Amino acid sequence: MARHEVRLPQLSMGMSDAEIIDWYVEEGEEVAKDADLVEIEAEKARQMIVAPHAGVVSELRGESGDVIEVRDLLCVIDSPA
Repeated sequence: MARHEVRLPQLSMGMSDAEIIDWYVEEGEEVAKDADLVEIEAEKARQMIVAPHAGVVSELRGESGDVIEVRDLLCVIDSPA
């Protein structure tokens, strides 16, 4: 099993954090590569974070309304090795 950590990317030079708007997946759910994971808002712009790998979402971090820092862990996707 391969563990893939999905972290909040820095989407612009001045971005330091973002607010979680809505999760599109739940723990235990299978996702395809490039599937929508979570919508965030940073610097008054909304952005979708997509799955970099196919697999099963084994861990979600944060809830709607939470503010997270750039490079903080958003979720973990486990996929067959």
